[in-house]
Amino acid sequence: MIIRIADLPIEWQEEYSDYVRDFACEEYEKPIVSVRFEKNMPACHGIQYSDMKSEHLLRLENGELLCANGDWSEAVSYFSTGASEYALPLAAICSRISYHNALLMHASCVDINGRGVIFTGFSGVGKTTQAQLWRDFFGAEIINGDKVVIREINGGVYACGLPWKGSSPYCLNRKTSLCGIVVLRQAKENIIARLGTEAFENILPHLFMPHWDEKCLGNALDTVGKLLEKVPVYLLECRPDEDAVKLTYNEIF
Repeated sequence: MIIRIADLPIEWQEEYSDYVRDFACEEYEKPIVSVRFEKNMPACHGIQYSDMKSEHLLRLENGELLCANGDWSEAVSYFSTGASEYALPLAAICSRISYHNALLMHASCVDINGRGVIFTGFSGVGKTTQAQLWRDFFGAEIINGDKVVIREINGGVYACGLPWKGSSPYCLNRKTSLCGIVVLRQAKENIIARLGTEAFENILPHLFMPHWDEKCLGNALDTVGKLLEKVPVYLLECRPDEDAVKLTYNEIF
């Protein structure tokens, strides 16, 4: 089957499609990456090996393994077929989309009348809470509560949904024009400030950077540079309340 993430077609093996079903597209296009799954690796004399001509290998501590070719356009995931979030296939997809001006951020994302805002920060800071507050007070739709793809498309920058959502219940198959990235910190008072040269160091810890591939890492860093030229980044020190929402809304829009 073909799924679409950030307007990019991805081939995903049909037998394991339940997780990504909401992102399926009917029209067929040549995919930028093909992901397939194997329950067991081939073995010879008790030695397991991959029968794929691969240049990249990713492994999780639990023994799950993924092999991919040089430009990440083909990937085979071993032992991941029962995984809840298909972590290694996501890593392969993130590697490949770096060739298409796209990267993944650990963040929540809302859409309000076609305009998107991303909330990022370290785990537990309140990303999903902020998204829910925007829904409650401004009627925003929550695209994703945990992960978002950011992509430059035809000169514009968009925040795009994807099937992976962590423990968040929010997961919509859509994109929105990105108007601002908000880095969250918990505080007793609500204060927001637009970041200048500090923007890069504040968002970098929350970006999913493919450090295992020099080419992909370079692509991702180039995309970050383009992103920061076009999208403002803010630091919001806040309480989880309506005043924080109004303060942020007025600053961005």
